Amino acid sequence: MLGGIVRRSVMSAAAVLAAAALALSGAGVGQAQPAPGATLRVALTQDIDSLNPFVAVFLSSTQINRLNYENLTVVGPDNAVQPGLAERWEASPDALTWTFHLRDAQWSDGTPITARDVAFTYDQIMTNPAAQDANGSAVSNFASVTAVDDRTVQITTTQPQASILATDVPIVPEHVWAGRVAEIGTLNNAEELPVVGSGPYVVTGYQEGQSVTLSANDRFWRGRPKVDTVQFVRYENTDAAVQGLLKGDVDLVRDLTPAQYDSLAGNDTVARNDGRNRRFTEILANWSNPSGVDGQPFGDGHAALRDLRVRQALHHAVDPDAVVERVKQGHSEVIHGLIPPVYPDWTFTPSDGQRRDHDPERAKALLDEAGYRPGPDGVRVGPDGTPLSLRLIAGNQVATNPQLLEFLAGWFGAVGVGVQPQIMSSNQIDDATVAGNFDLAVSGWSVNPDPDDMLSQQTCAVNGTSKSDSGYCNPAYDQLYAAQRAAVDEGQRRELVQQMQSLLYDDVHAIVLTSDTLLEAYRADRFTGFVTQPEDGGVITGQTGYWGYYGATPVAADEAGAAGDSGGGSGATIAAVVAAAVVVAGGGAFLVTRNRRRGRDERE
Repeated sequence: MLGGIVRRSVMSAAAVLAAAALALSGAGVGQAQPAPGATLRVALTQDIDSLNPFVAVFLSSTQINRLNYENLTVVGPDNAVQPGLAERWEASPDALTWTFHLRDAQWSDGTPITARDVAFTYDQIMTNPAAQDANGSAVSNFASVTAVDDRTVQITTTQPQASILATDVPIVPEHVWAGRVAEIGTLNNAEELPVVGSGPYVVTGYQEGQSVTLSANDRFWRGRPKVDTVQFVRYENTDAAVQGLLKGDVDLVRDLTPAQYDSLAGNDTVARNDGRNRRFTEILANWSNPSGVDGQPFGDGHAALRDLRVRQALHHAVDPDAVVERVKQGHSEVIHGLIPPVYPDWTFTPSDGQRRDHDPERAKALLDEAGYRPGPDGVRVGPDGTPLSLRLIAGNQVATNPQLLEFLAGWFGAVGVGVQPQIMSSNQIDDATVAGNFDLAVSGWSVNPDPDDMLSQQTCAVNGTSKSDSGYCNPAYDQLYAAQRAAVDEGQRRELVQQMQSLLYDDVHAIVLTSDTLLEAYRADRFTGFVTQPEDGGVITGQTGYWGYYGATPVAADEAGAAGDSGGGSGATIAAVVAAAVVVAGGGAFLVTRNRRRGRDERE
């Protein structure tokens, strides 16, 4: 149950001690009042893959890039499309040509923003393979992008594109990037400072492994925000981040465990937010089937996972309701498709005859049917004598992952599937999942309001890129994807999206578990005005936009008062400093600028 009564959970001794320490530390909360224009410090437990908008896919990176670069159109706090750099637009009668009219705006260095910047950005993604990692699928249907004049840009598509107004592509300045085309896929965008941007903030400082600084953009077309600096402080885990919140070292934390969240209840200086989130949790199954890129097998996944009956059995073995109640302690709900309930128009629910519930006996029968018989040690053995033992990996950036792996190992073991669970660092997960060197992996995505981008990540074309899931490739799915993208009738498109998710469900492309609320907390004695997305019960951080940070407002010393739960508000200014493990020892490299595909557990 979302936002409901927190149930008792199975916790390790370390987790119990950590929760107790957090509760006791509330008595010594650090008091510090910001003056107007103060620094908002945000805890991060996730690495940054890149600040290059052409290749960045980690959630931590994309939220910073959204502060630095404005799009043609943006998704507002209500999850509806609204003007960005384009103040208005119109489509041709055949819906193949879209004309966008740009507002009078400037880059942070004072250079006018023109249609040539838009055309340059899209042309790079359309024609330069090195620039396609983050947003290649968004423009795969584009035929041309033309600067008609300084304030008018025209996009022509090969087929109608229903998602064109929701294209989430940061526009970059041509006068800065034109000389960088040869290195566009490997460029560290923080090497030349300040970074020229168009968003509410711009990157002004970077120290490798320590900090990335974004300062308020005086030329932002919506107006300068109120907060001058935001520090994203790198913590090794959320236990340490919450301690930093209580001591006054940080002002905003996210991805709390239920125990950490509950420990902050009743604290007079801290407000909590249990926000409806756009992320979901899934278990990837590495099919190792031929990819759509080169026809070669994807990695070294266990051959058993190519058998639909085995994947069905694994799904029947898992108990998603127990994940909700015992791992997430009620701060999530069971889902069955790729689109979380925060976007109800696109959410998928299987039919009664289609749905796979927790049924260990059915799982055993399917494994028997597939030829995997119980071995002497309880682990099933295939017809060729190969044990059905699977590598099960998860990232350490999600605090509940260790407990989730314990439950999964138990459920799989109960039906005769051996597992080798392992918690890995972000970089290790990245290496394993990008190369396909895994069997099962706990993963997840942040989904945009328009489902096109999420749906594209199951097509054959993305295999071998940062946006591939499980090496899945089904031509029937690809046909449905193309049809929904071209569907201008919303009702028809919804039906096609339902068919696509139904096909994924039947194929068991992955085991989708839950959509989790995002547990956040902030120093209400220092800041107010956070705008959530969606506006009714949504999240402050990790938005499809910049509203949470742009709305932050310092609390004057004489206005500081008692905190509560949840928040909302209006405009503000920010300079974002992303500091690496200066508070917590043992943190890995904070900013990673590698010329390779990005991992799956932390993706946007």
